[in-house]
Amino acid sequence: MLRDNLFVIPAALLFLGVRARAQDPSFKTLCPLPPTYARVAPPTDPFAACGNCGVTSVRASASEAAAKSAESKAKNNFCGNLSTVTVVDFAILANMQASSDKANLKANLGNGRQNLRQFFPVNGRKIGEGSVVRLKAFVKESHISDCDGGEEVNCKKTGPTVNDIHIPLVDPTVKNPRTQDECASVTAEMIPHFRPDAWAQFDIKTPVNNPVRVTGPLFFDNSHDPCTKNPDGTFHQNRPARISLWEIHPVYAIDVCTNSDPQQCDITNDSVWTPYDQWLGRPGSMTEATGQKIREECQRLNGTPPKPVEATRPLQCAAAARTAQSPKHPKRK
Repeated sequence: MLRDNLFVIPAALLFLGVRARAQDPSFKTLCPLPPTYARVAPPTDPFAACGNCGVTSVRASASEAAAKSAESKAKNNFCGNLSTVTVVDFAILANMQASSDKANLKANLGNGRQNLRQFFPVNGRKIGEGSVVRLKAFVKESHISDCDGGEEVNCKKTGPTVNDIHIPLVDPTVKNPRTQDECASVTAEMIPHFRPDAWAQFDIKTPVNNPVRVTGPLFFDNSHDPCTKNPDGTFHQNRPARISLWEIHPVYAIDVCTNSDPQQCDITNDSVWTPYDQWLGRPGSMTEATGQKIREECQRLNGTPPKPVEATRPLQCAAAARTAQSPKHPKRK
């Protein structure tokens, strides 16, 4: 898969491909895992049974199946270019949302997601879906998402190990940042594929006193709507709450600042940041179980959703050329 292009095939061909030929539904790394991820990832994917493009309803039309396939493929993107990382902040991501609204991006995805690429100018470079960015923030909370019914990208499976870890991030420049309304947040997602063991506990070992630095590709979450601001400054909430549909998904790296003061945490100064898995073992590292209640609910379900789930079928990803990200990290299967 080329890093800066999403290949889209006609919806009818995608539909015929799903119906007409047998598929290998297992997950495949189309590029080597990003080095920051490979350093802590397990040697094999514990969730390999769910393919790169997930599933969709058996009732989905050809065009709906094509759109869902492209969306899921973007969510599972391990091919972002870490040699070109753009620093973003909350204002940039909010402005990207405003520009998306102006361009009516959500309504113009019928022919594929290519218009999401190189969409917004930042410091002389255009970024968009697939561009690797880096954000400094505080974690408001973290939890397992969709454990009661699953997501199409994760094959509608239920439970803590087979769903994303949802991380609302809040602006570190605001006074008492973690008290901000979640509608002012932006989202990061840790996907279940090759998820490092240390990251799998992020919802119950959430760093709350120190800023974090999150790195990964941008994804435009067109399946949802952001919150909107009322004239009195309050928010009209949409779920999941966020200020922008532009999120970091999947997370490639998460680092914790050695200082609790965000002003002492220069996002470009690697010496003040420690990878989360290493930070956990440091004396004085404070965490909270911000997602404990939801995790317990997930575990009680034990993989069984509380209500009947609509029948699904696996989706065939659009074919694309493969490129290696780095010769030092061989492709995994």
